[in-house]
Amino acid sequence: MSMKTDSVCGIIVAAGSGTRMGGVSKPEIKLNGKTLFQRVLEAFIASPVSELVVVGGENLPRLRLLAEGLQIPMPIRFCEGGKTRSESVFAGVRQMSPGVSFACVHDCARPFVTPEIISAVIEGAKKTGAATACSPVTDTVKYVDKEHHTLYTPKRDHLLAVQTPQVFLREPYTVAYAMAQKTGNTFTDETSMLEAAGGTVEYVQTDPRNIKLTTREDIVLARALLLIQKAKEQDV
Repeated sequence: MSMKTDSVCGIIVAAGSGTRMGGVSKPEIKLNGKTLFQRVLEAFIASPVSELVVVGGENLPRLRLLAEGLQIPMPIRFCEGGKTRSESVFAGVRQMSPGVSFACVHDCARPFVTPEIISAVIEGAKKTGAATACSPVTDTVKYVDKEHHTLYTPKRDHLLAVQTPQVFLREPYTVAYAMAQKTGNTFTDETSMLEAAGGTVEYVQTDPRNIKLTTREDIVLARALLLIQKAKEQDV
């Protein structure tokens, strides 16, 4: 199945409370002088998306100010998120222009996304209508019960860690969201919700550095990655 579209809306989800980061607004955390939000926004500006939607919370006025400092060559809109990530994504999708078919959703807590990653996932979504960035799981994973007794150990070559960006057609997503609301089922990402509604997802393995920053320790790791990247560039 080959999907064709002239337009994709990039939806940056930046509405999290940052509870595990000590209550700090993650999009406003700085890495080498740039906030996570600015880094993600720059990647989307250089990507194939035709418009942008930023979903925020109480930090929305500050995100607007950060965006004003960048040259943005496409329409950009800001909106309030919901109580959950799922509600925030839905709020962003509702802001898409009528003629735009695909949504490209990305968590602002993944600041190492690149235009190449975004492009690869968009191309993957054109095959089936939905795609997600992912990476192989390298740790041994145990499936346990409530008492932490091992029920089974899945083989690592069958495991993928799902990331963002996630790209999907708007109409099937809207149907899947309505089904989830009706049944009361909750999902931690959009592709799982689409699959539960009968959709097919393309899994696109991308740069393993596309990590999610969740705790303060992750910020230290991110800064180390930037130092390594800078050292490699100087060696070239």
